[in-house]
Amino acid sequence: MNNIFEILYKPTVVFNRLDNLYEEDLDSNSNTLVVIFGAFLAVYSCFMEYELLTEIASGFWLVLLCLFLILISVGISIVLYSYIFTYIFYWFGKLLGSKGLVADTRTSIVYSLVPGVLSFFILLTVKYISEPFLDSTIQFWTLRIISLIFWIWTMTILVIGFRTLNKYGIVKAILNLLPLLLVGLSYYLIRIIFI
Repeated sequence: MNNIFEILYKPTVVFNRLDNLYEEDLDSNSNTLVVIFGAFLAVYSCFMEYELLTEIASGFWLVLLCLFLILISVGISIVLYSYIFTYIFYWFGKLLGSKGLVADTRTSIVYSLVPGVLSFFILLTVKYISEPFLDSTIQFWTLRIISLIFWIWTMTILVIGFRTLNKYGIVKAILNLLPLLLVGLSYYLIRIIFI
């Protein structure tokens, strides 16, 4: 549990500590964190889209719908973070000369999600508490700036994890993010072209 909090302000220390664990321990810790992240993501989405969800269901059915969304979100998170992203980054890291295992790559990815969970609480607080006090434009930009700060924090932790657990320098750790940047750029181009 200490690793989860310490990753926010001492990522190098945490990744050095995790580097001494067995692969099975890394996998069980990573799977637990992915489930927690998926659940928080669904709860966050339910709060952010509450008005839309109340149009679909109410009362007991709304609770049941939210529980169903949590299960779906956990499943999607497991597939995305524990398998798809892990193996993409693992194979790309191998091309760069990584000495890490699949579990090391998974651990780097999953622990880098911890600031995202923290951001859910802050973004919800800003959205619901600031609503009566801030106009929609200021609230919009406040939420975007907070999201950007947490995204940079997440990428920093991910680079430190790649550097520490894959046993290579900072340049290769940053280059290991290239698949993520290509996916993001592709998504952006698809949105521009088709939407």
